Amino acid sequence: MNPYVGHPNPLKEGQELFRKGLLSEAVLALEAEVLKNPDNAEGWRLLGIAHAENDDDQQAIAAMMRAHEAGPTNLEVLLALGVSHTNELEQAAALKYLYGWLRHHPKYRTLANPELSDSLYYADVARLFNEAAEMSPEDADVHIVLGVLYNLSREYDKAISSFQRALKLKPQDYSLWNKLGATQANSVQSADAILAYQQALDLKPNYVRAWANMGISYANQVFTSASLFTTPLLVPSLAFVRQ
Repeated sequence: MNPYVGHPNPLKEGQELFRKGLLSEAVLALEAEVLKNPDNAEGWRLLGIAHAENDDDQQAIAAMMRAHEAGPTNLEVLLALGVSHTNELEQAAALKYLYGWLRHHPKYRTLANPELSDSLYYADVARLFNEAAEMSPEDADVHIVLGVLYNLSREYDKAISSFQRALKLKPQDYSLWNKLGATQANSVQSADAILAYQQALDLKPNYVRAWANMGISYANQVFTSASLFTTPLLVPSLAFVRQ
C-alpha cells in the first residue's frame, strides 16, 4: 500500500520529505527506493537516518545494516550503527562499528590494531580514539565518536565535554545538540538538557527525537521537584545521523 511505489524518483522525493521533517512520509518514499534499487547504499542509509530521527533505533539498525552490506567502508553508516547500538545498550556491537569507523578512516586507519578486530575491549577502543583526538583536535567527528563511547561506559561528564568540543566546531549540527542533551539528561541534568534540545529544535523544528527527549526531561523535572524520583524517569536515546 506504499503510495510511492512506481514513483519516477522515490529517492529524490524521500530526500525532500526528509528535509521538510515529514519523516513517516520520507520513510515510505525511501522504502520505495530500496524496493526499486535494493543495492542502493545511499537509499538504505537515508532510510536508516529517517528511522533514527523518528526515534526507532531497531528499524534504523536494520536499514543501516543493508547500507553497510552495500558499502562496508562508509564512515557515516559505521558511526550511525555505533550510535544506534549504543542507544540499544548493545556494547559489543557498538564497539565493533565505532572501531570500524576508525579502521576505515583515511586519516586514522594507521592507529588501528589488526589484533583488536576479533576481540574488542572498551578501554582499547577509547584509547585509540583519544589518540585520534590528540592527532586532530579540530576534527569534530572524532569528538562525536568519543562522546558516544563515553556514553557506553556511562562516563557522562567526559561525554558531555566531548560533545561540547564537537559543537564548537559544528554549532549547526542539530543531531549533535540532541546528543549533548541526551547525555546531560542521563547525567540527571534535565535543565541543561532542555536547553540543548531547544538548540536542536531551533535548527530543525520537526526533529521528532528531540521533541520526545524534551518531553522526558520536562517530566523528569516535575517528578524530581516533587521528590518522587531521584533518577531520570526514562533514559533518552542518542540521535545520529549523520547521522
